[in-house]
Amino acid sequence: MSNLLDFMQRATTGPILSEDDFNMKRLIPNVRKIVQEFNIRYTPETPVSSDDALADRLFDAALEFILRTGVYCDDTNRVIQFERDEILQAVANLPGNATFGEGRDRRVFSSRKPEDGKPPWFHIGTGIVASSEDISLSQVEGYGSIPQANSISIPALKSIKGMDVIGGSPLEIHASLSAIQAGRKALTRSGRPGLPILNLISTATTAIGTIAGTHPDFGLRSSDGWLIDFLAEMKVNFETLNRLAFIQVTGGNIGSTALPILGGYAGGAPGTALVMMAYYLLGITLFQGSYHLTGPVHFRHGCSTTRDILWVFSVVGRASSRNMRYPDIALGYAAAGPATKMYFYEAAAATLCFVPSGYGGVQTVHPAKAVVNDGVSPLEAQFCVEVAQAAKEMNSAQANILVNQLLEKYEKEVDKAPGGKRYQECYDSQTGKPSNDYLQLYEQVKTELTDLGIPFKY
Repeated sequence: MSNLLDFMQRATTGPILSEDDFNMKRLIPNVRKIVQEFNIRYTPETPVSSDDALADRLFDAALEFILRTGVYCDDTNRVIQFERDEILQAVANLPGNATFGEGRDRRVFSSRKPEDGKPPWFHIGTGIVASSEDISLSQVEGYGSIPQANSISIPALKSIKGMDVIGGSPLEIHASLSAIQAGRKALTRSGRPGLPILNLISTATTAIGTIAGTHPDFGLRSSDGWLIDFLAEMKVNFETLNRLAFIQVTGGNIGSTALPILGGYAGGAPGTALVMMAYYLLGITLFQGSYHLTGPVHFRHGCSTTRDILWVFSVVGRASSRNMRYPDIALGYAAAGPATKMYFYEAAAATLCFVPSGYGGVQTVHPAKAVVNDGVSPLEAQFCVEVAQAAKEMNSAQANILVNQLLEKYEKEVDKAPGGKRYQECYDSQTGKPSNDYLQLYEQVKTELTDLGIPFKY
């Protein structure tokens, strides 16, 4: 089986191309050709697809796309090329699960199938920036207090002692370690010290920050997860590969990560689905991942709850879960912020799409496009868990009806979505409790969605 040193050799000896030539002469033409050859067609009326034949064609198309396109290495201006057999061997050798956490919170994260019926892995929280360590502590303590939580994301820290964190500086190292320590302290407060952290360290923007944050005395544990990102689209650089080399050598759980852009180099929904599926295969083959984090983002709207993006999520989830056993987490970005009805409509639509489509895990749908500091609270996480529990009882056709109804409630409002409230505006950071107004809104929306047909387990 090929390893990172084999791929590094290809990164230094493969075909030389400028980045523009890779994009214009390989990437974009191959997306267009393969979408046509494999008949990958977007159907707006089915944001939650149940088309198994389409899913299987997409899987085959993604394999062909990698073979023709390769992965571009920014630092060498060369293309890393792949062979069919090495990709298929990597898929065949997948164990189908990964183990995370410590003590009573140690769990096995397994892949699922479409309409599986078993609950997904609940990955709770976000890496959204927290403006202070106190807010970060309160948020994470709330995440750990959700009984169904299997793993968490910790917030990124904006500053250290009043100084904004600068990537690649000593401030990044201090902030990365402080973020982990704050997360551990908060989980201990919630009685869940063994819960794993699977979003790496949101504060760490460089390989040196990642490596520093892995110090065994006060950093991530071997039972946590490390996200390693592809660059958009179909690219890596030495910063990515340095992270990868270190985590592979130290034996950490690698989470291959890709957030393809709909409306970018991949084009529309069919091309985005093709590239998104390709990242799964590359995550297995190039990164040798234990799990995969995925979620397309709309170039124009900056979110992932539009009709076309939901379709991409659906067909890719179905394609991957039908054709291999790679535990994956679906991550969505809502346009609306916390403490708004629209956020709950978007989060419900996304989660109803994820679970019947076969994703192994679901993450809290990120409010306000994940760009507002302190722009998330534990109540959004709790809501996504409750919707996911309801969704496991549905097949894709049933979920599709509900998602279409939810889209009618918010689809035309995406460009003018309400910003909502920051954590400290809808929560008491001292007690960690939501405001009465927010609780009333939460219960009101749940009643409305129950009437719509979502079978919440109260």
